[in-house]
Amino acid sequence: MKKYSALGACLLLPLLAVAQDNQPYLLNPAAIPAAKLEKQLAKAMAAPIRTIVDKARPSPTGDAHDYISYGRYYWPDPAKPDGQPFLKKDGYPNTAQIEKGDRKLLEAWLDNVETFALGWSQLHRADAAHRAGGWLRAWVITPATRLNANFDYAQIRLGHDHNRGSASGLIDTRGLMRLVDAARLLHGSPGLSAADEGAIKVWFSDYLHWLTTSRNGRLEHAAKNNHGSWYLAQAIAIARFVGRDDEARAFAQEDLARIDGQIEPDGQQPLEIAREDGLTYSAFNLEAQLCAARLAAPLGIDLWHHTTPRGGSLSKAIEYLRPYDAAPETWPHQQLAKPKPGFLAPLLEKAGELSKSPRS
Repeated sequence: MKKYSALGACLLLPLLAVAQDNQPYLLNPAAIPAAKLEKQLAKAMAAPIRTIVDKARPSPTGDAHDYISYGRYYWPDPAKPDGQPFLKKDGYPNTAQIEKGDRKLLEAWLDNVETFALGWSQLHRADAAHRAGGWLRAWVITPATRLNANFDYAQIRLGHDHNRGSASGLIDTRGLMRLVDAARLLHGSPGLSAADEGAIKVWFSDYLHWLTTSRNGRLEHAAKNNHGSWYLAQAIAIARFVGRDDEARAFAQEDLARIDGQIEPDGQQPLEIAREDGLTYSAFNLEAQLCAARLAAPLGIDLWHHTTPRGGSLSKAIEYLRPYDAAPETWPHQQLAKPKPGFLAPLLEKAGELSKSPRS
């Protein structure tokens, strides 16, 4: 899991943009210069379509269509012959174990489809639309290669829970919001038929059902920290995408109470500060909250201007972090990773856009 990404899942559209069937919820297509997009597109066009069944090693579940990943901060117990159950070392990613999973396959799918969708919408490249359609059909439609619409084995912690996935593994799926935006940009393009678009929405409907009814989905929904924030952001986006606005609105309404539990009157986020990387996790949670705020606004839920009964707000949380953008080394709490000055710039920019939005 990246604690904070410059682009993230949440490049906000101008807030006065009119929502249309082919307009993304979060991605701002115009934010990427054409020359840069051309380079990204050339690289993506050269990449072969690889799906969830193209695993580096056999699936431990026996089903190649299952998404598999391993707990980011879990390490073998040196006192045990087989190292199990693995022990948590917050802030210390077990890169070798992570790379045994399917995360790179998932990220390549998201990155390439997003690039192709931008190539269609910004550069009017029909070949990009066709390539996007090929990737999407391979991942969510074609029986031989499609991804199962569940993440039961996301972030397995070896030796725990019979080696099933953990609720925290749903942090892996936050990038599906990017896929929703890509699909919207591709609406009506030569790369997707109406039947394809319908099948993509069926897959997302199935995933949303799993997200809201499975054990791990319910546990992640209840998480009070950044995990719960990312859960709500993706649930709002997907519910809107599949035409369940009432459900999306209910998720957005929930976030009012979550903000109250997360943000102190002075803007601190204790649940994130308690982590070994408290600064970047504070930013990571706010990235999710800004996504949720942008997604909730068209539904009549104003998360950005909301002040909690205790006096906390998203804007106060932003202001608490602002000084550390120029001088991250002055952060008074634990921070193992060393972010560079200016690392908060995208987050601050998105907050600035939200601050210009009218109160609802």
